[in-house]
Amino acid sequence: MEHPDKALGELCAASAWEMEQLRSQMQTLEDVVLDVLERGTPPTSQELRALQDFDLVIQTLSGLSGFYQRVQAQVNESGPADLPAAAAGVTLEKLRDRLRSAGNLAST
Repeated sequence: MEHPDKALGELCAASAWEMEQLRSQMQTLEDVVLDVLERGTPPTSQELRALQDFDLVIQTLSGLSGFYQRVQAQVNESGPADLPAAAAGVTLEKLRDRLRSAGNLAST
């Protein structure tokens, strides 16, 4: 890796962006769940669609966790991390693409 500090900075930016997206999604999900519980009626079709985001949050967290495990294994085995190779193991295509082009997240 030619510029490890730049790559680390980009990885941190990507991670911060992903965490903020997850935080926002979880806040929305919490609001939907509280609305349904307070109202005491079954969720509307719109609320059910919103609740499906739980699956996306779980998949995103799983993808990030696996990505960081692969980065850690690379560092433990060979020293430098190969971020594109670590991102290749992420099954969510959009997340994989964002991790591969982490430097672009700062301007998104």
